[in-house]
Amino acid sequence: MCGIAGILEFDLNARIDESLLFKMASLISYRGPDEEGVYVWGAVGLAHRRLSIIDLYAGHQPMLNEDRSVGLVFNGEIYNYLDLKQELSQKGHFFKTTSDTEVLLKVYEEYGSSGLSRLNGMFAFALWDNHHKQFLMARDRLGKKPLFYYQDSHRLIFASEMKSILVHSQVKREIDQPALDAFLSHGYIPAPETIFRGIKKLPPAHLLTVQKGRVELRPYWDLHFNEGLPVPSEGKCLEQIDILFQDAVRSRLMSDVPLGAFLSGGIDSSAVVGMMAILTGRPVKTFTIGFEEQAYSEIEDARIVARHFGTEHHEMIVKPSAVDLLPDLVWHFDEPFGDSSAIPTYYVCKVASERVKVILSGDGGDELFAGYARYLVAADRERYGLIPGWIRRQIFRPLVRRIPLDWTGRNTLYGMAYYREGRGGYDLGIYPYIKEALYTPEFSEQSCTHERPTVSDQVWEASTSLSLLSRLQRADTKSYLPNDILVKVDRMSMAHSLEVRSPLLDYRLMEYLATLPPEIKIRNGMTKHLFKKYVSRFLPPSVMVKKKHGFGVPLDRWFRGDLQGFSKEILLDPKTLSRGYFRQCVLERILQDHVKGKHDYSVWIWLLLVLELWHRIFMDPTTRKV
Repeated sequence: MCGIAGILEFDLNARIDESLLFKMASLISYRGPDEEGVYVWGAVGLAHRRLSIIDLYAGHQPMLNEDRSVGLVFNGEIYNYLDLKQELSQKGHFFKTTSDTEVLLKVYEEYGSSGLSRLNGMFAFALWDNHHKQFLMARDRLGKKPLFYYQDSHRLIFASEMKSILVHSQVKREIDQPALDAFLSHGYIPAPETIFRGIKKLPPAHLLTVQKGRVELRPYWDLHFNEGLPVPSEGKCLEQIDILFQDAVRSRLMSDVPLGAFLSGGIDSSAVVGMMAILTGRPVKTFTIGFEEQAYSEIEDARIVARHFGTEHHEMIVKPSAVDLLPDLVWHFDEPFGDSSAIPTYYVCKVASERVKVILSGDGGDELFAGYARYLVAADRERYGLIPGWIRRQIFRPLVRRIPLDWTGRNTLYGMAYYREGRGGYDLGIYPYIKEALYTPEFSEQSCTHERPTVSDQVWEASTSLSLLSRLQRADTKSYLPNDILVKVDRMSMAHSLEVRSPLLDYRLMEYLATLPPEIKIRNGMTKHLFKKYVSRFLPPSVMVKKKHGFGVPLDRWFRGDLQGFSKEILLDPKTLSRGYFRQCVLERILQDHVKGKHDYSVWIWLLLVLELWHRIFMDPTTRKV
């Protein structure tokens, strides 16, 4: 895994300052601690930081073709690179290295941008074709690897992380207020927006090209749920899943460095560990994080799986003092990011990085195989739509604004009052009626809170012909998965120079599962029916019946105990209040009601803390780090 950066001046007579490229690369050195490289073609400069995984000594980047007319910086892994290499060799291409980077370069030379459809992997890359004066950058199908860019009338600047873009003198630090509201709504900022006005995320499965100053952005892939196909037998489904899952794990075992796996004791990570053990015939190095609070800890569940497969198992307990690393988390995310499971993810990556450089994870199983409990209750919530619109508008909405914030039935009433068919995806953010009370009038107006559809609504509108379950899965795959889960995994693993691979997110497996009808994914009120039946062949029985945990953090207890003073000190600090976002009286009420146990506001308290610390690290002139 690596970090990439670069600059393209639209005036091809300009010249890039190499020292600026080195500075951009140095800010993300943890993404690639093994090597650094820079190459300049006058108005175009590419920079790279390398974490060596395959071909440790000959995979230097930027990688150039024989006549130095094409240069590439690449972050990721191409899992089918050996097949592609054989195909390209038969077409007359010669290779000097055994790296997947050189294969990617040759794929472009042979197929141009259409070669993206041949890649199976996780990647973000940028390429300059000096012969055709064309710049190209692309991101993998799901957005496992990040890529940001800034564009004005003179240039395009790109990097794996925004901090590398911010060092350019022409990039202004201006907060995008609607994006800030999106963070408070979802717990993350959906692509293509970022917290900084003018800086964009390259969306997953998209290609950006620049030629003669003309910038074009287009998708090259999408996940289609084809529910009209003939329904195969359950046996045929299990057979195909076995073929695809085995190949997904096998292809991700390629590495010239030590390799292991995360293990929570849940079905997804246990399935990955089990398949690794079956395919390799060797003890797998496994890593688990737990908490002193037993309700949140899965250590014993992980131990059962570890013993079952004879793994080389490692554990760590996370304590409330872990919040001391909050400034480090904020630094690595570059923009406000509200998923508190970043804490255990950070620590499990830290523990793993001390023994391996590559990890396999179980990410994606819930989105693919319909594992979230909210998929079961979605149908009940859809019944809100049966309530006549005039009742919702004229009775429920005025009522919900007048009842106390701590009334236990307010969430249900709000759902009825503001029901929209466009409900998909999963949000970690602050409920809209809380925002109405919390936001100052000025911030509410700046962020256009009441006018803009949510990202989930937008995805929902594009899938009206699908069943409710498929629409929910599509929304999660388009929004929550790439903007939350994959961001968290990338930033926390790269903070420790660790590469994470996700077999369950192999696009071939995803495409197959998208053809299956809802009734084969959820059956008799049981989520993930098909996958559970498949993995029951090799997992211990206890895994099949354990209650789903998720990778949660006991924030509710921490903010009533050890972190009570910390949250009050930060959120009621005059510096925080002076930003003009939130009403002090509502902040005080949220903190008090949480401490007294009236409500669990821990998720929202965490969001507000993250936002304030982000301000101090990235925006305030006296304290910012870059």
